[in-house]
Amino acid sequence: MNGRQHNEAVLRALQARDADAFADVYRTYYPLLYSVARRYLPHGSVAEEIIQDVFLLIWERSPELDHAAGLKNYLCKAVANRCLNHLQREQMLRRHHEQILLSSDDSYVSTFVEEQELRYRVYEAIERLPARCREIFKLSRFEGLKNGQIAQQLGLSVKTVENQMTIALRQLRAELMDPREPVSGKARRMMLLFIGG
Repeated sequence: MNGRQHNEAVLRALQARDADAFADVYRTYYPLLYSVARRYLPHGSVAEEIIQDVFLLIWERSPELDHAAGLKNYLCKAVANRCLNHLQREQMLRRHHEQILLSSDDSYVSTFVEEQELRYRVYEAIERLPARCREIFKLSRFEGLKNGQIAQQLGLSVKTVENQMTIALRQLRAELMDPREPVSGKARRMMLLFIGG
């Protein structure tokens, strides 16, 4: 049997899903296909996976080739195309990942800036409280003192402390929750949480 007849017999055997012929073709072309794949891919393991995928495809769906000589070209092109597809997919995934990171960073920075602006507005509003209200509010919210502790520290009655806290909260809510101010609902909730209203 000459070379051409041998190739035609191999092709027929492949199309008939002959396991021995399949193994023979795999052994024969693997080194060449690995070399082709490594021209595109930096990692040998990915090259091996792509070659295995191509052979699996051949096993599942025998290629419609006019002659056996076309098998080598078919295998080389199939491997090259899969390598290119892999690289494109990797590039798309990398771009997508970068976009996610950028949007996450932007979102984080935006949230951080918004929170800082809100804190500044709250502190400004606190500083505009009457002196006694301001002092009592700061002891309550910033130092975590209870009304009784504040009363004792300042030499006031608990009732006076409670009244001053009521005045402070009312004034802060009126100023910070002003509907004429361009503040989002989320921002208003954050301010309410911050002042403890």
